[in-house]
Amino acid sequence: MTDADRTPEELARDAQRGSTEAFSRLVERFQDPVFNLLSLRMQNRADAEELAQEAFLRAWQRIGQYDDRWRFSTWLYAIARNLQISHRRAAQSRPSPAISLADVGERGREPSRDLTDTEVRGSLWTAAARVLSDEQRDAMWLRYAEEMSPLEIAHVLGRRPSTVRVLLFRARARLAESFDATAAESDAPTQNVHVQIAGDPR
Repeated sequence: MTDADRTPEELARDAQRGSTEAFSRLVERFQDPVFNLLSLRMQNRADAEELAQEAFLRAWQRIGQYDDRWRFSTWLYAIARNLQISHRRAAQSRPSPAISLADVGERGREPSRDLTDTEVRGSLWTAAARVLSDEQRDAMWLRYAEEMSPLEIAHVLGRRPSTVRVLLFRARARLAESFDATAAESDAPTQNVHVQIAGDPR
């Protein structure tokens, strides 16, 4: 079995035994998703890239603490998000233009591959950046871009699963309201968006 066939959890267990090669494979797999997650809130791409590198350094330093009852990605995203929160608190006095959610997927995979066509996807993430709270936006990204369960999202956000479900419900409702308002102004249909953001998550 090659490294390409192995799960992140298997590679993480090898990394815990000291394999730098296994950890390098993890970096290759997750560098774009970690960057995309950090870009949701970072002030610019350079900061997101720097913090992504720091997240992997922290993960390597703490790999012995990884518990394979969780997916490796869940543990890694929690590290990245905690770093971002600390960075934001330290940098609040240095505001600069925020990166648009519509641009986040450029480096890696399509961030919202489950959401209709490209135009609607771009509109959805742009609306999310405008109308959702930071935590709602994080929850939506982890659910629909990273396909995490509410339990896994709760682990990343440091919340209860029930709280995550409420966050997702309110985020979808807020987005639906935003698209309804836009449609009322432009007479543009919003059916596709409603189909994709309606309903409780699994």
